[in-house]
Amino acid sequence: MRIFWLVMALFSLSSCAINDPNNNWHVNTQALDGTWQLEIIDGKQNNSSTENVDVPNNWHSVGIEHAGVAYYRRTFSMRPINKGARYWIDFKAIDYFADVSLNNKLIGSHEGYFSPFKLEVTNDVVAGRNQLTVRVDSPNEEIVEDWSLNKTLIKGVLNHHDTRPGGAWSDQGQDYNSGGIWGSVALRQTGPIAIDNIKIVPIVLDVEQALTTGTVKIELDSAYQGSAIIEIELSSLASPNTIPQRYEIDQYVHKGRQNFSWQLPIEKRELWWPWDWGNPTQYTLGVSVKIPKKQNDKTDGLSVSSLETSDSKLTNIGFRQVRYDQDAGVFYVNNQPYFIRGTNYIGSQWLGEMTEQDYRNDLDLMQQANINSIRVHAHVAGQALYKVADELGFIIWQDFPLQWGYNDSPEFIEQATIQAKAMTDMLYNHSSIAFWCGQNEPPWDADWMKYKYETYTPSKNVQLTESVYKQLLLANDKRVVRKASYTKEHPWLGWYSGSYKDYKNKPTTPIVSEFGAQAMPDYLTMRSLLEDEYHWPLTEKAIETLSYHNYQPHETLNIAKVTEGESLSHFVKNSQEYQRLVTKYATEHLRLYKGAELAAIYQFMFVDSWPAITWSVLDNERRMKPGYFALQQAYQPVLIMASVNKVPILPTITVTVINDTLEEYRNTSLVVKNIYDDRRWVIDDIDIKGNAQSSIITAAELIGLSEYFTLTLIDQSGNEISENSYLSQDLK
Repeated sequence: MRIFWLVMALFSLSSCAINDPNNNWHVNTQALDGTWQLEIIDGKQNNSSTENVDVPNNWHSVGIEHAGVAYYRRTFSMRPINKGARYWIDFKAIDYFADVSLNNKLIGSHEGYFSPFKLEVTNDVVAGRNQLTVRVDSPNEEIVEDWSLNKTLIKGVLNHHDTRPGGAWSDQGQDYNSGGIWGSVALRQTGPIAIDNIKIVPIVLDVEQALTTGTVKIELDSAYQGSAIIEIELSSLASPNTIPQRYEIDQYVHKGRQNFSWQLPIEKRELWWPWDWGNPTQYTLGVSVKIPKKQNDKTDGLSVSSLETSDSKLTNIGFRQVRYDQDAGVFYVNNQPYFIRGTNYIGSQWLGEMTEQDYRNDLDLMQQANINSIRVHAHVAGQALYKVADELGFIIWQDFPLQWGYNDSPEFIEQATIQAKAMTDMLYNHSSIAFWCGQNEPPWDADWMKYKYETYTPSKNVQLTESVYKQLLLANDKRVVRKASYTKEHPWLGWYSGSYKDYKNKPTTPIVSEFGAQAMPDYLTMRSLLEDEYHWPLTEKAIETLSYHNYQPHETLNIAKVTEGESLSHFVKNSQEYQRLVTKYATEHLRLYKGAELAAIYQFMFVDSWPAITWSVLDNERRMKPGYFALQQAYQPVLIMASVNKVPILPTITVTVINDTLEEYRNTSLVVKNIYDDRRWVIDDIDIKGNAQSSIITAAELIGLSEYFTLTLIDQSGNEISENSYLSQDLK
């Protein structure tokens, strides 16, 4: 193998491949999105109905309530077929089973709701008019005894969860099916060699010097045998005017599928950092495969006179290093201890609704709330989410879509393993993703299931969890791999058990991946949920209606002890105030254990995925509840907070600064102020270390605090570093 490193003028892989006038074929794409005919098959009534819809979509999103079989159809036109070219139909995502036919011939099938797939149609596409038909089957699980413990569809929260329409435990919990062609569709043309995938494992050798390398993995599908040139180009998105690094590899290619690996030369490159520590610098990695072009020559027949591009692909990458020391309870980014202030996220139950701008808006709101990490809870989101997270600098915990219990058959375990590989293949190059996680609360880990299911056994899904975990490890991409999000990591104090005040005790695990409390949306939304069922006090029928929208009356009234008050508006206010109180108290007290074997906390959850009463701090219209502002305050990168120490004689207040930034603050001042009488206490000459916590004062002298007071940390120039406020009940 010979390798050339060429630093040349700016070069675009995609434009070179498409616009070269000497090519016999062009590497190009024809979009097949737009208007399709959708035929809904009603198996119960043995009839069908047809209408035109836009693709991509979920059929629920276009007003069709259906579970089962539907046919999507459209025609497209082709110019004359190019000799030597290969043709592919690319599907970004179909939920759930898909059978694809072209010109009345079945060309391939696929299972799974999130993973892209392509089918070669070189021998099936014709010049002129072509008929494309996709049979989509998105069934509901059959309602049998303990069906939700034995699910057979790998859809995570999209068909069983307590934030879905109907909730997790009712027969209506699968309402508003998520089926459809919800990702884009395109016809793609390549030469004899097609690039299936390009992956890179970034390696940071020296953080201080920013010395990096990386293993580039190239997966090819070839109808050609012989010498080829693989061109690799690396260019900075942060500095588009700099000359890109360009490399050439002389490689022998055989027919069929094959993989090649190549090591990037060691170079100084800008690192990718989370948003609260620096710039999430990205590079574009382009790979192009070229083969000799044969032309007629009058003197010696066929001769190789030039190269032409057979296929090319681009991907964005970031150079960063992540690791997790479970024993010490520390997560690292680029060799620095990094404390995770996270949230659980389900943007929508119908992913075709979520545009890139929708994800960007949500992540902007997360950033404003000082959230630095997102747990994509028990599902795989639209690919645009990960693109935006890379750009904005979020750390992502990515769950595989296994939510609670599933079928234990060998066939199901095999399919889960296949889809786990599809997930890591699809998301491999996203620098934001730091965690792969196999299953959320698997039955073997969830003792509470023995009270829920008569057929429960403690060994349920052990093999399933293990098989998915092993497959995630095989990605070999230097990410953190976890078997599960464990039940013990979900304390739910003050909601499912105990009191929210128990969050003052040290967590039993180094990761707390779920905590929070429900809060109702605003009064007008509640009235719209109730429609004609509104009466005060709420009737059983009204509570049943609200329960369909995920309201949990037992937990609200008997554990959280939220008072209903004298009206629905009072109830809404009390519900939201309880969530605010739990969010603030739990978040602040959990953060006190930074550096004491606690690595990450994930509030549950960020936004409602439909009109509902859940644990979110934003409703489905992205209107903010008081809990959002509590989270924003408690998640400040530099947090000044108060906590009460109850001792036999006299309670004392401790004021602590938790600094998640790398910056050191010297000679700062603490100002404590009563809001009602303007009484103040000032403490000067406080030094705050970077990426650490400091206890400023523990004293009983502050017992003159009023019902509402503020803490403010000020630097030498009088600028505010951190501000926090407390009502008396926040500390009781």
